[in-house]
Amino acid sequence: MLVYCKMFERRQWHFETPLRQFRSIKLEMAMKIEQRNISIESLREMAPDDVGLVLSNKKQGKAIFDLSWQIPRIRFDDVRSQPLTRTVVRIKFTLVPDFDWSDGAHGTSQGFLLWIEDANSEFIYHSEEYILLRKEYLNARKNRPREVEWVVPIFEPIPAQYYLRCLSLSWFGCDEEATVSFRHLLLPEIYKPHTKLLDLIPLPVSSLSNPHFEDLYKFSHFNPLQTQVFHCAYHSDENMLVGSPTGSGKTICAEFAALRIFSMQPKKKVVYIAPLKALTRECLSNWVLSFGTKLGKIVVELTGDHTPDLRLLKRADVIITTPEKWDGITRFWKSKSRAYVLEVGLVILDEIHLLGQQRGAILEVIVSRMRYISEMLQSNCRFVGLSTALANAVDVSEWLGISRHGLFNFSPSVRPVPVTVHISGFANDYYCPRMATMNKPAYVAIQTHSKDKPVLIFVSSRRQTRLTAFDLIFYAALDNNPKKFSRLSEDEILFLRSTIADSNLRHTRVAPRDRT
Repeated sequence: MLVYCKMFERRQWHFETPLRQFRSIKLEMAMKIEQRNISIESLREMAPDDVGLVLSNKKQGKAIFDLSWQIPRIRFDDVRSQPLTRTVVRIKFTLVPDFDWSDGAHGTSQGFLLWIEDANSEFIYHSEEYILLRKEYLNARKNRPREVEWVVPIFEPIPAQYYLRCLSLSWFGCDEEATVSFRHLLLPEIYKPHTKLLDLIPLPVSSLSNPHFEDLYKFSHFNPLQTQVFHCAYHSDENMLVGSPTGSGKTICAEFAALRIFSMQPKKKVVYIAPLKALTRECLSNWVLSFGTKLGKIVVELTGDHTPDLRLLKRADVIITTPEKWDGITRFWKSKSRAYVLEVGLVILDEIHLLGQQRGAILEVIVSRMRYISEMLQSNCRFVGLSTALANAVDVSEWLGISRHGLFNFSPSVRPVPVTVHISGFANDYYCPRMATMNKPAYVAIQTHSKDKPVLIFVSSRRQTRLTAFDLIFYAALDNNPKKFSRLSEDEILFLRSTIADSNLRHTRVAPRDRT
């Protein structure tokens, strides 16, 4: 159907030479190319003079050669495949413009259709439209091509290859193809099932057998997940991996291991490593109150924004840091000024499922170096990894030196509070129109599923945060209740407005006189 549309638009047959799409080419030259069955690839491989000789017209050789290089083509480069699971594979490749841009022929942008299909050309596993702008073309010519990453299914027996294809939306002669070979692809092992959540009687906080430790928790019993992990975390020194959904209480499981260090090896240090500064600050505020105020431990933050002095680090019992900072500290662990690294008895790695992301290499280096230091000093350094439910938990546990007794990889459905998922799809491919069309359904979903409870909406930018907030206020105003989402009195709202400097944020605090 696309070929038929192009024929109507270009007013030529699809089997004619693609050079007929240029108005500047003479009909005589186009007919000679067709009679001699010369392809665009052949014209590109020749020198301009050779093109003139083949067409028996030396004057037109350079012009025909230049036009052949103006046919817009996209070349696939650096095609790689990586298995994620036994049924999913990641395809990475680079899109390189392989033509000479002409403003008269190409305008400001060119559209292409990209897809990946199976070896028999029966199934398309992924497709998308790609718009090449002139600015992006210039960047690509400066060795900054666009990198694309797709995740597609794979089936056993493993096929020999998939095909990547690129097709121009408006030009003939632009078809490109690349092969994604799976000849040497090794799929991961069949993963073991998730850890089953046992039907155990919840342990009381008194199981800690220490009044100071018991005073840290305001609740009376640990939840089922913490109950199952308790013995390994609090009564053993085994390395441990806890994979469970967010909000299921993994941090308290790590605290069990920290409390064991405090009671059994009080001179050892605890290092908490989180990939995000927001996590380190949240953990710092919690542990300064619990470990610091109630247990008298010294808790320090070691990040790019805050670096304590050497004396405080030597005295610290708990160090909260980021992977980059701890990597830089441990590189010179033999130095006298870094002697406190040798006193680490517990390393807590939070959000370890980010191991496969860009910063995962730093985590690998940290663990390898800390295990090497432990071997050199003949001392035990315990590792506790925290993550969401993992597909390849066995691989991660082997890397951390965790036995089967210390592996707890619970299913994503194991949650203290049940989760109900409602999915709404939006067909618009462009970001701004799609976000605009999602605001009204988001408001309706709030009214339907969480009318009187807090709501968290994720968007991808600060600008979109403002736009979404203003739209929600607008829809609330249409319901004759612009203060629908406010739970404060009018005096409290007026006071808050006087303390807010940002005009956009002040507008969201709707006061009675500002309803318009």
